[in-house]
Amino acid sequence: MESIRLSRFSRGGKTANFAAIAAGPRPRTTNRGHWKPSYCPAMPARGEKIRMHHLIAEFRPVAPFKALLLGATAIGALAVASPGAAQDASSPTDQETVDRSAADDSGQAEAAARGVGEIVVTARRRAESLQDTPVAVTAITSAALDQQGAVNISAIAQSVPSLTFNTTAGNSGASNAAVVFIRGIGQDDFFPTIDPGVGIYLDGAYVSRTLGGVLDTVDLEQVEVLRGPQGTLFGKNTIGGAVQITTRKPGPDLEGYLEATTGRFGRIDAKASINLPFSETLFARFSVATLNRGGYITILEKDPLTGAVRDADAPKLGNISTMAGRAALRWEANPDLTFDLSFDYTGKREQSSGSTLLATQPLIPGLGFDPNDPASINNYIMSNAATVGGFHNLIVAGAQGCNPVFGGNPFDQSNPACLNDQYVTGDPYKTFYEPRASRSDLDVWGLTGVVDWDASPAFGVKSITAYRNTKSFFMRDDNTPLQLIELMTDQTAKQFSEELQFSGKAFDNRLTWLVGLFYLNEKVDFDNPACFSFVCTGVSTKLQTNSYAAFAQGTYAIGPHTNITIGGRYTNEKKTSDPDNFFIDIGFGLGPLAIGNPNPNPATIIDTPVAVKFDNISPMASIDHRWSDNIMTYASYSKGVKGGGFQQRVIVPRILQPTFGPEKLTAYEIGAKTDFFDRRLRINVAAFQSNYNDLQITTFPGGANSIEPVQVNGGRARIRGVEVEATARPFDALTANFGLGYLKTKYLEVTPGAVIPAGAALPFTPKWSLSAGLGYAFDLGDAGTLNLRGD
Repeated sequence: MESIRLSRFSRGGKTANFAAIAAGPRPRTTNRGHWKPSYCPAMPARGEKIRMHHLIAEFRPVAPFKALLLGATAIGALAVASPGAAQDASSPTDQETVDRSAADDSGQAEAAARGVGEIVVTARRRAESLQDTPVAVTAITSAALDQQGAVNISAIAQSVPSLTFNTTAGNSGASNAAVVFIRGIGQDDFFPTIDPGVGIYLDGAYVSRTLGGVLDTVDLEQVEVLRGPQGTLFGKNTIGGAVQITTRKPGPDLEGYLEATTGRFGRIDAKASINLPFSETLFARFSVATLNRGGYITILEKDPLTGAVRDADAPKLGNISTMAGRAALRWEANPDLTFDLSFDYTGKREQSSGSTLLATQPLIPGLGFDPNDPASINNYIMSNAATVGGFHNLIVAGAQGCNPVFGGNPFDQSNPACLNDQYVTGDPYKTFYEPRASRSDLDVWGLTGVVDWDASPAFGVKSITAYRNTKSFFMRDDNTPLQLIELMTDQTAKQFSEELQFSGKAFDNRLTWLVGLFYLNEKVDFDNPACFSFVCTGVSTKLQTNSYAAFAQGTYAIGPHTNITIGGRYTNEKKTSDPDNFFIDIGFGLGPLAIGNPNPNPATIIDTPVAVKFDNISPMASIDHRWSDNIMTYASYSKGVKGGGFQQRVIVPRILQPTFGPEKLTAYEIGAKTDFFDRRLRINVAAFQSNYNDLQITTFPGGANSIEPVQVNGGRARIRGVEVEATARPFDALTANFGLGYLKTKYLEVTPGAVIPAGAALPFTPKWSLSAGLGYAFDLGDAGTLNLRGD
């Protein structure tokens, strides 16, 4: 994979955002600017093996042309701009955050040249150095994501210990469902009746749904990953942690960039952005992107007469087809009052996510029957009919030679009517998916307004108001030409949130405090018709959530080098569900049967509104001590909560929809933030234990072969782990990054009926995770810098 970047600077505009990551002497500047070519490799997107060519052009007009360009359109300005680059020579670290608005150009360059640069994070809802923050947090810049060839934020999983970030949920087919786990805690179900376990925040606003949560890397500033429960400052559904995404803000300089990427699988990406200063206090920024790549899993078809297998005339699964845009406006009413308004949109028209069949179970292993015993035959049929494979082979395809009771052989791979391993390709890039069930569409847009007022040096107010609208439609097949499990999902989610923050300092600045209020209203229309063999049901609901919270946190300096932090959050939440599950068809041309159905209408499965409520207090406390300028250690205690919900996959008729309560987690953590050798080496370490209670787990009350899963609070687990992050810059041209995560998870208690072995590890928790990166910058003098990097 290859990436070629060109950057242009000028004396006419500020260059703080590039100077901090520049190395070596600057080339000579003129009124026409200068060129600095660089080379850096980028990692392919997940699932790709590509050779990619990447070109970025960035412009910053010099003073004589500024007035002329101010009157041009964004497209026109970009068209006449000289090529440039998003990043200059050698970055002190790919995970460095640069304060572009306040930092001085030369000051940042000198700081970067000394070693590992300063990283500014907002993990505690205020800007502070990473090395002063007693929280396990990783910050990744947009430049680092570009170098990895990232098309969305899921690429952060390549750099963050104990993080799993997938873009599709099991049995969904959606290519945009965020499945995020931090330290073994998250959620892999896309149904809106179940809350996520890791919170995603866009410019401070909470993104409540997993569908549409895989945000694209369009004009991002940085991404912060906070590990461990963030129940006090971020609230519910951050029981595992939080992912904070910050976009670039408009500024006073006319600037912009063009970026193009090509590669195998027909990959063609293009991004463009322009910053327009309308006056000394009013600025705007516009960004657009189109991301395109062909699929990578070929759909096969099998001739029902000859059994011959060939490629189907159908698009491949797992493609990318995205349009995204962003518009931002900033008004600096005075030096102490700033208004930010932003609009973002993402549209996707893609095939279903890539998947393939790994194994089949034609019949229950070890279960036989006596052909002379009717009771034995009945038990054999009824037990197998409770499984997907057994129901198909014995009932649906029984007359086609797949039922052993009548002399058939369900394991005969020459019989295309039988479900068996004939549809297991053994190739992860080939599958027997139904082409008509391949679709994944998404339209999501959001509006965010932020008001930040520094009323005095010791008191500030911040308001974050946000609205998001997400519409998604996708389908899912069972990866066979048979009708075993076929799903379709149509969801519309609307959310409004408001957060007020009051912050300040007291007692001669020894106390730094934050108090806030939060409100969330969410409405979801969810429709999920499903067919299991020939039994089809409608699964839908209308959900509404009202969540209120109040929180406070304060950090007090009890000594010149020691701080204690105490905080807490109170949450009151009510969710309502108005379900409408019903039978569409039970097969053989038969309508719904009234036998055993407690509802007046025999077609009804559930249709009675239900509600769940909960109140929660999530406290936290920590102490940190700075032993020297280069070593800080901390210890913390915190709690988090994940909201309760509803069981939507109801197949057996009943009056009330099953509900479940919130999950709770208590975490203990110790850590150290260290710099050595004049900041040439940085090592941050965290060790933790989490006690996980009231787990929302799936059970089968009817036994392992039951067809209806039920979600309950039925588990308790323990999670222990260690995380190490290191950045080294032994000399100016060389930068190395390293990350290590170790997790030891175990279910301590599981309710009967759960298909979880005793002592099993939690899902999405690899015992070891390792990441590494190495970059070298060759100074080519006036010709620029050649930047090589691998991850």
